[in-house]
Amino acid sequence: MKLNIKALVLIAVAASAALPASANTFLGARVAADTSDIDVISVPGPALFREVRFCVVNRAVHFGDVDVRFALGGSQDLNVRRIVTPGNCTGWFNLRGPVRNIDAIRFRYQTIVNAGPQALVTAHGR
Repeated sequence: MKLNIKALVLIAVAASAALPASANTFLGARVAADTSDIDVISVPGPALFREVRFCVVNRAVHFGDVDVRFALGGSQDLNVRRIVTPGNCTGWFNLRGPVRNIDAIRFRYQTIVNAGPQALVTAHGR
């Protein structure tokens, strides 16, 4: 079952509301495919961040390669490469250099279980 945009927004707001105050800014969300895939979260606006992290709801996700692309060019590969269980987040990943304006986050992943509701991956910055 595919989620529509309104349902995705409601899930993302609920997921970000459940996070501690240290997760300052919600950057975006993607509904994960039932298998392995590559998704991109486009980050709107000219905001500056030092760190990012990723949270998962509904189903465990095994993160592979995560690439953060910056608005003024360049990118940084994050060594996420771990399984994040539903309701949990990765630790914070430092972005190299001074505070950065994130343009997009590209991540390769594989969902762990292929039954039940699809996983929702959210990105947060501070």
